Amino acid sequence: MTWGRAAIGATVLGAALAVGGCARKPAQKAEAGQVAAAPPTTEEGCRACNGDFGPHGIDPTPKCLCRTKDGGKKCRGKDDCEAECVADGGEREVTQPGPPPRGFWLGRCAEFRATFGCHSFLPPKPAQPVRLDVALEQMCVD
Repeated sequence: MTWGRAAIGATVLGAALAVGGCARKPAQKAEAGQVAAAPPTTEEGCRACNGDFGPHGIDPTPKCLCRTKDGGKKCRGKDDCEAECVADGGEREVTQPGPPPRGFWLGRCAEFRATFGCHSFLPPKPAQPVRLDVALEQMCVD
């Protein structure tokens, strides 16, 4: 059996996407000195964390996404939240008009401990104002 160039190219492309095309987020944040608990694996266990049980991301296998206690709260960085600080709205707090303007990006704490899709995730809260004339990068999590 012979392989055409298109079939080989599709196989190579598929392998490349499988290896490097998927963004992975770090493990969930735990309280100091504790290990983050694994999410429940049953629908009943998911109810205990007020979670959403079902397929999430590209994996069709049902799993639990536990809700955070601070979902929707304003944040300046990841360390302000139980999970991620999502800054999709481009909201900012200008403390030095500049040019360039400096201050802090503002976001909202994620509703769930794991967040899927393409978002602007804020890193830990900066100690000093940052440049606000540079757009935030997006990261896609599947």
